[in-house]
Amino acid sequence: MSVRIFAACLAAALLQGCSIHPAPEDVTGVNTYHIVRQIRCEAREAIKSVVLERLDALARHDDKIAQDVLQRYQDDPESIADFTPAVFRGPQYEAVRHAFNVIYSAAIAYNFDLTMTEDNNLGTTINTIGPWTQRFNLGLGGNANRQRSNERTFTISDTFDFLMRTLNRPGQVRKQRYCEGFIVTQANYVYPIAGRIGVDKSVRTFLELTYFGNLAGDKDNPGGSNAPNMADKLTFTTTLDATATPMVTFTPVSAGFQVADASITGTARRSDVHQVTIGLAILPSSVTEVAAIRSYVFSREVGVPAVASRNATTGAPITVGNRVTAVTTTLAEKYAVWAIDQLKSRELQLIPAR
Repeated sequence: MSVRIFAACLAAALLQGCSIHPAPEDVTGVNTYHIVRQIRCEAREAIKSVVLERLDALARHDDKIAQDVLQRYQDDPESIADFTPAVFRGPQYEAVRHAFNVIYSAAIAYNFDLTMTEDNNLGTTINTIGPWTQRFNLGLGGNANRQRSNERTFTISDTFDFLMRTLNRPGQVRKQRYCEGFIVTQANYVYPIAGRIGVDKSVRTFLELTYFGNLAGDKDNPGGSNAPNMADKLTFTTTLDATATPMVTFTPVSAGFQVADASITGTARRSDVHQVTIGLAILPSSVTEVAAIRSYVFSREVGVPAVASRNATTGAPITVGNRVTAVTTTLAEKYAVWAIDQLKSRELQLIPAR
């Protein structure tokens, strides 16, 4: 087998499956759309679990309304999409309505920054001997190195209300439920973005800080609403390496100038860095409800202070920040995007001119 054929065979073996346009599905078979789909459904499951826990706490105190809602959920889990805080009627349920209204008025935004880099390198070394009295080796070498990189960035936002009531209704995607088959329960430690990334931790922490931790908006937040908001930045890095260095040794059959041995070093390297920044916020108009809930929780009094009525004010359809641009439909989504933008803006470092 000639050196040329040998090199061609090794190159074909190493470069099989290489990509001109690197994307997540090259490694996992899970494309970007399904990654987003999984994370949105994971967020919905997190919100649903919080709502069910609140209902269960009421049911354990013999609340008939909560017991009825949970019974319907047991019979048909998707009936939770029809739940509304308004089922708790009357002044005795004012604190309960406030608690659920804050949850349903909140919003979540996800900023994805997916960077995929692929290196495919081939190096060749050929040693030759000549017909001299003393053995003399002449080494010849060559390299062919290739790198391809793709950075994909985008932002998506959802209201908790939309995730709970609308996202998973039949007919959203080809007459199927959006989250049907897309609830991954396990983390993927090799390629984390394709598995469960822990959105529930962000959602729970945000709501706990909102209710009990006096969470507020940063004074430098472009929204300027002082509405509670929070952002988590998750970074996942996966690197895959494959290296081969086969060698062929030739036995001299004549005294002429000839090849003694030849080797080819092939390296295939794939490095993916994925950043998911999660922003959470509530409507500015819900701040008064949060204050009422805190007063109720930290007070020994049974009554709850009166609060202003809620106004579902919608914002502009396009939210433009320093680092993030997204389509938003409510003020809560807008503030969630701004929370992400504020976090990502800190990544910029100004280098003074010399």
